[in-house]
Amino acid sequence: MPYGTVLEDYDFIYIYDGSYQGFFTAVFDAVYDRRTPADIITPDRPQLTFNTRYIEVTTDPAKAKRVTKAAREKLGGDAMHRIYYAFLSGEPHREVAIYHYLILGFKLGKAANSSLTDPNVFRVSTLAQNVSRETDKMQGFMRFSIMESGAQYCRFSPQNNLLPLVLNHFAARFGSIPLVIHDTGRSLLGIYDTKEKYIVSAEGFIPPDKSANENDFEEMWKLFYDTIGIKERKNPKLMKQLMPARYFRHYWEL
Repeated sequence: MPYGTVLEDYDFIYIYDGSYQGFFTAVFDAVYDRRTPADIITPDRPQLTFNTRYIEVTTDPAKAKRVTKAAREKLGGDAMHRIYYAFLSGEPHREVAIYHYLILGFKLGKAANSSLTDPNVFRVSTLAQNVSRETDKMQGFMRFSIMESGAQYCRFSPQNNLLPLVLNHFAARFGSIPLVIHDTGRSLLGIYDTKEKYIVSAEGFIPPDKSANENDFEEMWKLFYDTIGIKERKNPKLMKQLMPARYFRHYWEL
């Protein structure tokens, strides 16, 4: 039977744990079950009950590895990079769009990557571009402070789930300096202890105190900014074009 054959008169929605491996496990299960998902969601998403069957997915690294290996062979490394970025998007229903992209790739191979007339291929490409653009902006705007422990701490609240990307970026840049990156919107912490990187829940987390030197540096910076600023040349409209207003609170808080 072909991919996506529906065996019963229901809409099938697969529920996974939100992880990348969990998503690919859901893809494996859907293909194995020969069912086309109406959606692939996390438990926190609203659920309908009329004419819908919900299938809970248990993350299985072996299943996920089989799907990612097959997808890489069919679509290529660039496409898998694009799919990963799209997966990190904050947009709803991104998972089912990626699913259909993968299914098309299993049928057409690399030709699927240029099939931008296909709405799912176009959506995945667009989401990946949005994530890439926001990552570039965030990496320029994020500001770290030195804490009493000597670790560098930063908080941000991106539209997309950028924590895995910025954690990798700054861990490579800082090298031997420990980092804590706090995604306040998703209540997640990205931690780099100079050897390993972790992403954990920020529930109950209290930001550490800043070092005395950090407080002094901040006061000197504010004095410098106020001193060189020319009141008549302030241009709030241009400032918002260069740095969107939603980033302001994190830039000035620390």
